[in-house]
Amino acid sequence: MFRYTGFIRAGILVLVLLIIHQNLFCQREFDNPTRALYIFDLSKYIDYGPGFADTANFRIGVLLGDYDLIYEMGNLARTRKQIQQKPVVIVGFKNIESITHTQVLYMNRNSGHDLDLVKSKIAGHQTMLITEGYEFRESMINFIVVDGKPQYDINEEKVKEAGMTVPQEVLFMAVKTKEDWEKLFETASREIEVQKVMIKEQTDTIKVQKQKIQDQTKLLDSLDNEIIIKEKILEEKQRLLDYQAAQIRRQLEEIESQKKTISGHREEIQIQKDTLENQKAKIKDQVNRISDQDFRISEQEKKISLQVEAIEKQKIILFSALIALLLVSTLGYFIYRSYMIKKEANAELEEKNRTILMQKDEIAQQRDLASAQRDQIAYQKKHITDSIEYAKRIQAALMPSLELFSDRLEHFVLYKPLAIVSGDFYWVSSQGDKQVIISADCTGHGVPGAFMSMLGVSLLSEIVNGRHVIMPDEIINNLRQGVIKALNQDEDVGSVRDGLDISVCTVDFEQNILWYAGAYSPLYLIRGNELRHYRADKMPASIHYKMHPFTLHKIELRKGDAFYLFSDGFADQFGGDQKRKFMSGQLKETLMAIASMPMLRQGEKLNEVFENWRGSNPQVDDVTVIGVRY
Repeated sequence: MFRYTGFIRAGILVLVLLIIHQNLFCQREFDNPTRALYIFDLSKYIDYGPGFADTANFRIGVLLGDYDLIYEMGNLARTRKQIQQKPVVIVGFKNIESITHTQVLYMNRNSGHDLDLVKSKIAGHQTMLITEGYEFRESMINFIVVDGKPQYDINEEKVKEAGMTVPQEVLFMAVKTKEDWEKLFETASREIEVQKVMIKEQTDTIKVQKQKIQDQTKLLDSLDNEIIIKEKILEEKQRLLDYQAAQIRRQLEEIESQKKTISGHREEIQIQKDTLENQKAKIKDQVNRISDQDFRISEQEKKISLQVEAIEKQKIILFSALIALLLVSTLGYFIYRSYMIKKEANAELEEKNRTILMQKDEIAQQRDLASAQRDQIAYQKKHITDSIEYAKRIQAALMPSLELFSDRLEHFVLYKPLAIVSGDFYWVSSQGDKQVIISADCTGHGVPGAFMSMLGVSLLSEIVNGRHVIMPDEIINNLRQGVIKALNQDEDVGSVRDGLDISVCTVDFEQNILWYAGAYSPLYLIRGNELRHYRADKMPASIHYKMHPFTLHKIELRKGDAFYLFSDGFADQFGGDQKRKFMSGQLKETLMAIASMPMLRQGEKLNEVFENWRGSNPQVDDVTVIGVRY
């Protein structure tokens, strides 16, 4: 009964295989979907030995040569999710060394891999090796395609050596003899030759298309370079316009304030002038009145003199004497009256003089108050200047000494703050056989920039010396997070947007490598007669609408290489005959011209070039340039 049942099951299996085989033969060619279907169908009938029960997944591996096959097998695995009641997992291997254990491993002869090395790699594992295009019985299961139809042979001995078995029904469908295989192989070889000719024609066509693509790529690259150059020009112009607009706004505010002050002074002066004019008019009127009275008195004195003469002639006559007495009395009355009038006028004049003196004292008090305010402003200015000078000493104390790398690297540092304290700073640190060198430009200059620079120095000391982070991109990423946290920055429009433009270099003396990363701050490297420009990421070390990780550049150093870190203050300085910016292009030319000089002499020469270019123009920003020769 059991034997009869076994025969029935075997017959059903053969019938199923024949149907599958017939359906596959109906395909026009042995393409990747058909090939994937064959591998799946063969895999489900193989006995993989006792260890297969302990595996969690059914793994089918492909030694890569045709990436489309991986894609087709992945598509098939979405519908055929299980083989022998285990989830199907498709794995691709780039090379023989990366092969791991799978239940089935497929490889094509066209991929160019060594079959013997593959066999040795899977030896000792229960892995069914399925190949295509190899000699008769050279692997466990081997495909050959003739007239677009697949045939296969099975090496039963190799299968048994690997601890697996293939059902007789599957063996029944395989090619049995080497002669039959060789005939199929010859037919397949002829087809392959025809395909090779077709492939060569397609390859030639692809080469022509590649050349056209390369020409178009070059054209696009040139257009990209033009766009980059125009973007830089626009950025420079925008910065200049922003700077000029800021200056104009400050000047307008100062002019408006001065206008208000002058207007107030003019009103006060006009009031005082009007008061003085009124007082002068009153005094002039009083003087005229006194002059009239003096003239009248003079006339009366003349009359009295004549009367006195008459009285002297008529002394004998009593009547004359009485008349003379009467005249004297009258004269006394007029003299007394004139005296009283003059006394009243003098009293009014004295009152006017007291008023004038009081106004004079008030003007003197205002002058003394203005002088005191001037002295107070001068004192406050000196106090503020002394405070900033002390802040400069604190800022200088926070910056590490350049002696930390003076013994190992020839270098110079050109450091020219715009004000007493600076928004630029440089920073160095030694960590074993590695040297960290940093140049940074903080938002603003003067006191605000100095606060940002001291925050940056403190954060760098914690990141590099405290946490021993030495790779430039990680240093800037950590610094950005520290600035955002310290200034409570977020993405709101009204939040603080202050930050740093920074370039960070790490010199590895053991491997002769320079690691570089930058935030809006590039790196120039001069080797021989060539200047190489390593671009920075276009985002600052602070909150920004782009918050990607910073790019790490690896540069292999040679003896005599010179590299330069700098802020934008040198290139942005106005000067020359046309009062324009120095620009980065002219800075590159200057560095190339002085590259052969000793480093200290390069620093002196750059300072001379900067001062000659600036001339009588004010310095517009903090300036920092660091040059290092390896």
